[in-house]
Amino acid sequence: MAPETARRRHGEQLESALLAAGWDELVEAGYARLTMESVAVRARTSEAVLYRRWANKDELVLAAMRRHRDVNPIAVPDTGSLRGDLLAYLTSTSEALAGFFAMAAAAAFSGLSFGAAATPGEVRDRIIGDRLLPQGSIYQRAHDRGEIDLAHLSGTVLELPFQLVRHDLLLDLAPLRPARIRSIVDELFLPLVQPQGPVKYLTGCGKNQPRPTSGDLFRSIRWAQHKRIEEWSRTRELTFEQATVLGYLERRPGVIQRDVAEMSHTTPANVSLLLKGLERRGLVERRTEGGRKRVYATPAGSNLVAGLDEVLAEADEMVFAPLDRDERAGLEALVAKINAHLPGGS
Repeated sequence: MAPETARRRHGEQLESALLAAGWDELVEAGYARLTMESVAVRARTSEAVLYRRWANKDELVLAAMRRHRDVNPIAVPDTGSLRGDLLAYLTSTSEALAGFFAMAAAAAFSGLSFGAAATPGEVRDRIIGDRLLPQGSIYQRAHDRGEIDLAHLSGTVLELPFQLVRHDLLLDLAPLRPARIRSIVDELFLPLVQPQGPVKYLTGCGKNQPRPTSGDLFRSIRWAQHKRIEEWSRTRELTFEQATVLGYLERRPGVIQRDVAEMSHTTPANVSLLLKGLERRGLVERRTEGGRKRVYATPAGSNLVAGLDEVLAEADEMVFAPLDRDERAGLEALVAKINAHLPGGS
């Protein structure tokens, strides 16, 4: 007789409960000791209910793994730069999937692949699928910012950082070290996809290339400034976004998280993720004051970004060096006019 249940479940609700029970049993008992009976007991149902959906425990385990993978998506960050997005996404992916990969590997070594009449590679593909491939928004945003040109990049190149992370996870069954993730992004991937200079990227080299638009030129200037600050940030093992936030907190200690989001032009969720990473390194702290959480740079954080203001000034000077005083004043007046016309401009 099937164990009594508090209420009868049907359809997708029942199947989700069965697969959740299958995953929990796999985690606690392991593949070798998992049985259809043990899953049925955990799910408070009968073995017959399981067999109506899955012919054997191999099919049940594979389905439970796929369901666990699908109901635990990895958030795609929006940090404001391709490098920042990749570092954040690959770090989250590595931390989230290391345990999952270890569980899948243990099941495969315990006989799952043979029981399902599949090779280890086929089991890997059935379990993992395209789990590591990013949402197109990461690359599309980078394209829109002028950081990359998607029209000239193959799918193989775009998949490279994610395939390398998958390789390391399958090999070590442990989260990748931060230095390894930075190496994948900075030394292997970005040199393949980013232009060597903004002007070459935007205007090309041929005489028949179209004249760049004002938008192209503004993006080119922003690219050059961003590149200089990013290079400085890397020497301190920071992303551009982390350095910018630390510099902001140094100038305005005790702001709330919403202020940081507005300053960095990103979402509160992404700011929360960024601050957690800085907290783990002891660079920021959040305190509850007057019923609100306020954010401060720690002494270590302040010391790490000492000199950022000088680098910002240097980046500006690098961009505007060709202009004399009158030309700079004229340009500033024009840009101020544009800025005043923008939403939120002043």
